[in-house]
Amino acid sequence: MTNMYPGVYTKALDEMKKIKFIEKISIVTGKYDIVVKVNVKNLEQLDKLTSQLHKIDGVERTNTQVIEKDYQFL
Repeated sequence: MTNMYPGVYTKALDEMKKIKFIEKISIVTGKYDIVVKVNVKNLEQLDKLTSQLHKIDGVERTNTQVIEKDYQFL
């Protein structure tokens, strides 16, 4: 989950799309502005990815949540 500074979404999203392991980017309402779903194999990859997000102009702050298990109801 990411908080963004106003007016930088388009450029920031373009930069996020270039980062390896990002599967999905969602614009959301509420406490956070963007949810980025990633698929990494280990915490080292997650740490590297998070560092890359922090370097993007406009990213104010990130909050990392690890999904333990997914359920799909279709």
